[in-house]
Amino acid sequence: MSVPASLLRRLLGIEAVRRHALLSLLTSTGITAVGYLSTVYIAHVAGAGLLGAYYLFLAYYSIAALVSDGGFGGAAVRKMSRDGQEGAFFTAQAVARLFLTGLSIAGIILLAAPFMHDARSAGLLPWLVAALAIGSVSGILASGIYGHGSVGILQAGEFISTVIRVTVQILAVGAGFAVAGMAGGFIAGLLAAVAINARFFRIRPAAFGLRHFRQLLPDAAWGFSSSLAAVLALYADTVIVGYFLDPTGVGYYRTPLQLATLSLFVATSLSISLFPRVSSWHGQGDTAAIRHALERALSYSLVLAVPVVCGGLVLGERLLYFLYGSPFIVATHAFTLLLLAQVGAVIFVLDSMALSAVGKFKVVFLINALSCASLVVLEIIMVPSLGITGAAAAVLIVSIFKACLSRLALFRFTGARAEIATIGHIAVAGLLMGGFVFILRWLFFPTHVAVLAGIVLSGALFYFVILFRLERDLRKEIAELAEHLGVAGIPFP
Repeated sequence: MSVPASLLRRLLGIEAVRRHALLSLLTSTGITAVGYLSTVYIAHVAGAGLLGAYYLFLAYYSIAALVSDGGFGGAAVRKMSRDGQEGAFFTAQAVARLFLTGLSIAGIILLAAPFMHDARSAGLLPWLVAALAIGSVSGILASGIYGHGSVGILQAGEFISTVIRVTVQILAVGAGFAVAGMAGGFIAGLLAAVAINARFFRIRPAAFGLRHFRQLLPDAAWGFSSSLAAVLALYADTVIVGYFLDPTGVGYYRTPLQLATLSLFVATSLSISLFPRVSSWHGQGDTAAIRHALERALSYSLVLAVPVVCGGLVLGERLLYFLYGSPFIVATHAFTLLLLAQVGAVIFVLDSMALSAVGKFKVVFLINALSCASLVVLEIIMVPSLGITGAAAAVLIVSIFKACLSRLALFRFTGARAEIATIGHIAVAGLLMGGFVFILRWLFFPTHVAVLAGIVLSGALFYFVILFRLERDLRKEIAELAEHLGVAGIPFP
């Protein structure tokens, strides 16, 4: 028996949600690692200015891609996972999204281009149009794979496309193509995603009627409205920092933000895996399964988020220095605030996924809209006087606001609570780890990356020893998972 086949059999022995969550976590880990390594390289080779220009390109693309999707992708996934007729719903959303993509491209060329001075001066508009067209095709195929329940394939494809994107970007930047090389690498990754999604696409498109479109439209409208507010909230700080400062300021702000969001990838992986499941359980009226999955998902997400935040607060300046270079030390205070904001972001990622999965798009939209409006106002007030630290402070305030609102809404509509005892143990372990890392930093001030790595690894080991001593159930679940994977011989503290 080959090793891959053996591993596959073990994975199939795990209950479906855990298996999909594990696959999503593994691929998200790889995607995150590749993305961080490329950012570290480009920060040292090209500096904050190039990264800032690329972040602005991503902001424009994300907003335009959202318009081209129109909310039909998420609506189709929900319908395919609940109501059957996969082929008809897939075809209906594909036609709608292609039409909207054409409108988006026309809007960029005819209406938005005169106001996008930074993108035009960098020669990015043709790249933006090409990325939007290719990304639309990739997204249409991905919605079919996602709606069919093949989360692992989708995540594996995303990992491969990320590797291709990063490889092309590194080679292009090294060859002197600057921001055009970054945009070209982005498009290369989208082309790879199209090829992979087409290879594993299993839904047979079928004729659709007006009734299919009408069934998609309400969910699509609310999904689009909610996503638009979410994307604007996600990138409003980037655009406003770019307006009041410059691309270099954007680079100093967004690069530490990327590092801070390391704490999100468990929550993101679980939300991707759980969305079709929660939607299906909601259709079956299985509220108990929804509550249990959401309560456990929050605890698992905080297992990583809390130590990342606590360790980052102590080692922030040294992390920025060694990872990105001495110029990025100016972002230390902003990095501290962005780290704290990630705890609220973890909560909101899971809660907004669950609310969308049970059809509460209006609620998600209202939370995102209020958050977006608040963020824009705070950023306009704080960025001119406080720079990137003000931008980060605004993000922290809005993150707390969003988390509180989403928790209240989730409890009202699903009854899901938080596992207070488990989260308390996670917090205690994180605080103790923070104190331990502070002592190590004082005793062995990291003047070399190897010393910093040693402190990080020691802190992580200390955290998990304490956590597993406090939280026996979590230790048992991870031990059972290891047994399913054939690594039961690994001792857990």
